[in-house]
Amino acid sequence: MPMIVKTLQVLVHAEHETLWKILMDRLENPGRYLPGVSEANILERNEGEVVREMKLHGDLVKERIMIRPHGAELRHELLEHPQFTGFIVTKIVRTAVQSPVAPQYLEYDLDLQTKSFKVDGAVQGEDEIIGDIKYEMAKLKSRAEEMDSRA
Repeated sequence: MPMIVKTLQVLVHAEHETLWKILMDRLENPGRYLPGVSEANILERNEGEVVREMKLHGDLVKERIMIRPHGAELRHELLEHPQFTGFIVTKIVRTAVQSPVAPQYLEYDLDLQTKSFKVDGAVQGEDEIIGDIKYEMAKLKSRAEEMDSRA
């Protein structure tokens, strides 16, 4: 089965707390950041985890999201997706521990498997998911930097 194992990173000139707040907003309101989201609902909410369902490009996507504030990490496990199984980990990676104003890396680690054996569909699906994530990363970056510049 074709797999996507990839790390995407963008440097964000914003404080750690600002970027984390935006990731928490993205958890509740994915349509503000991810293209193609027409609706989103939190189905379950427990300590350190939520189960979210959303319509993405017309398809139902259901995921369990583990929230790890101390590691500045969100782990999205795909429970239902039309093309993929696996998970995506979103995390904030500090460039300097001592400096609160140092830029941060917003990092997405993808570990996905395609569900079908059709190579054509898998390649097209990979381009779409990578494109969506890059768009979302740019949106998160600009929002965090905008918030910090107003502070």
